[in-house]
Amino acid sequence: MPKNIPSLKPKELIRILERGGCKFYRQGKGDHKLYIRIIKDEKRIVPIDMGLSEFSPAYVIRIFRQFGFSDDDIEILLRQ
Repeated sequence: MPKNIPSLKPKELIRILERGGCKFYRQGKGDHKLYIRIIKDEKRIVPIDMGLSEFSPAYVIRIFRQFGFSDDDIEILLRQ
């Protein structure tokens, strides 16, 4: 489990995810936006609630896990 996961604003999280290869897929219901990451011909589509002012560390790690990022990947992305 990566240590020192910060609370992030939605735009900060999106910027980090895009560096990791995620792309905007489509607008979801309400404040949600769907992002996609393709890993070895497997599509991972994850909804992100853009209506929140800040994401808790638990929410941030859950989003990374849904996209299939490893602990090392997460630490590298957060350091960049």
